Amino acid sequence: MNSSFTNGESIIVHMERPTEKGFDQAEFLLPSVVCTKCMGVTEDELIKLTVFVKNNSPLIWEIARKDGEIIADVG
Repeated sequence: MNSSFTNGESIIVHMERPTEKGFDQAEFLLPSVVCTKCMGVTEDELIKLTVFVKNNSPLIWEIARKDGEIIADVG
């Protein structure tokens, strides 16, 4: 979890998949569910990832509050 001076708590959700040349990735900021970084992901995939993050944000918050700095691997 990160601290934001304007909104209180925030979480950076980082998603990646391996490719032959490295990784495709997308990064979202909660609670706003805004994609802050995107590389190698199509528009359709980005829409699906955004819906996934939005639908799972309560669970993501729960895990982050419970485990703090521990990284949750849900893939």
